[in-house]
Amino acid sequence: MEQKYKTKSAVVAFIDVLGSSEAIRNNVNESLNAVHIAYDETIIQFKKYHSKHMNEPKVDIFSDNIILSNEIVEDMEERAFVSIIFFSALLQLNMWINNLLVRGGISYGDFFSDEKMIWGNALIGAYKLEGQIAIYPRIIVEPEIAEIIKAIMKPEKGRLLCEDFDGIYFVDPFGIKRKEIGLYLIDQFINDNAIRLKNSQGNLKIYQKINWLQQYFCEKRREMIDTFESNY
Repeated sequence: MEQKYKTKSAVVAFIDVLGSSEAIRNNVNESLNAVHIAYDETIIQFKKYHSKHMNEPKVDIFSDNIILSNEIVEDMEERAFVSIIFFSALLQLNMWINNLLVRGGISYGDFFSDEKMIWGNALIGAYKLEGQIAIYPRIIVEPEIAEIIKAIMKPEKGRLLCEDFDGIYFVDPFGIKRKEIGLYLIDQFINDNAIRLKNSQGNLKIYQKINWLQQYFCEKRREMIDTFESNY
């Protein structure tokens, strides 16, 4: 019997907006607008900055879950990986600007998506990375994807990934827009996160995750200052 629907090879990101259930309970319209505005800004920026080497991902959003997908086309495999990671980085940056945190995973494999449903091993892989391995507010990638990105990304073009203390590679939003992100914005992120740290002191599990993010922000701030000083 011929199968009516078939999967294709694709790169998939599963991204979860952290703390969204509480945000929805506290102010459903405010949380709705924050997520929607972050997504809208990401679309605008991606269209502005993307090149012929990237394709805009298909986006499926269900409440606090965001699924990005890009088909892997023969002889253009790298484009699919770069597009998903670049879009994820922009999305995470805009989430921070709107005082939201996300965690996610990026995988690849067989995948199906239409206006009714999404399906496939790439989705399961990305979902497991987010839920079981990411732990901190970071978007992590499979080791195979990290190797592909490291092989094609030229240092003068910035970087898309960071290697963490545990050897896991994660999306680095500051790597793609470093020239446009001022210290004032990083300081805003640090200040916003300091409030989260204060509010989470009674919950060690949450505190550790927020503290990880604060260390990341502070490291990026130091890197930016070093870059400024080396240019003078």
